[in-house]
Amino acid sequence: METPLPIHRATPTREAGRTGSAMRRRTKHPGPDRLVRVGPNAFVRAVDWEAAGPRARYVTRVWARLARLGEPAVASHVSAAALHGLASLYGWPEQVHVTLPKSRYRSASNGLVLHTRPFGAEDVARDGPLAATSIPRTVVDVALAGDVRAGVVLADSALRGGTPVAALDAALRSSPRGRGRRAAELVLEIADARSGSAAESLARVVFRELGLPEPVLQQVFVVDGRRMFVDFWFPEQGVVVEIDGRAKYSQPRYLGGRSPTEAFVDEKRRQEALLTVPDVRRVVRVEWADLHAPGPLAHRLRAAGLPCAERPGPSARLVLP
Repeated sequence: METPLPIHRATPTREAGRTGSAMRRRTKHPGPDRLVRVGPNAFVRAVDWEAAGPRARYVTRVWARLARLGEPAVASHVSAAALHGLASLYGWPEQVHVTLPKSRYRSASNGLVLHTRPFGAEDVARDGPLAATSIPRTVVDVALAGDVRAGVVLADSALRGGTPVAALDAALRSSPRGRGRRAAELVLEIADARSGSAAESLARVVFRELGLPEPVLQQVFVVDGRRMFVDFWFPEQGVVVEIDGRAKYSQPRYLGGRSPTEAFVDEKRRQEALLTVPDVRRVVRVEWADLHAPGPLAHRLRAAGLPCAERPGPSARLVLP
């Protein structure tokens, strides 16, 4: 599981500087000794907190909360997803999600969201003192909440990381029937390990909402001996759709030592090369923001020759049947 930032806990003794009141005072003072509160009587150094990314911060909150609750509580839903290193469509919230086998607490309290549902040993993964729902159980729990988009992003991430499809199917079969079941079944039907990112996963759901035909994922074209993989290929219409984000032109892990300008020029040349393939008629580039604006996106896709359904309004949220 993902490890937290170093957590410093207040002690009930009068050890100098380690009482809860002393550590809380340090959250209000500027300087190198400042602390950030991450849970009840749990703190991290402000310098560590400010240097960490959103996932690391959230993972730290989860560890701080779960250590206090103890057995039989387990991290679940988006909190378990963070611990397992999976993708989350909506990022990382402030609240920590916990599942208990039976009701012991209020449903929500002081930054906690509590869920009640039985679980067996196969549903739980452990890392030292911390317990979280297993990856298959986590995917199914999120899918049962009814948000197909979030469910597919998480399920694709799990499959990409090596979780077998059969494990997800088994977790769903063992879940109680009821509200959210159809959404969860649809999530597993759509889920595909070939989606290379959360944006690609979301795009597949949006395409389905818009009534597009099923695309080929990670289609490879060979141009002048160079193999080029594309995100989505619609062979009947001769249209390539690529998920384009600003990160590929700004983040070092995508630049590979190139400058942003060099990365942009390389991508432009790659698109020009794709358009020399006889079957490729159009290349459409879609950014993350486009996936949340179905009206303009539908217009662009129709203009490219894809049989895209008419949809009202630039911000209408599409609902799967």
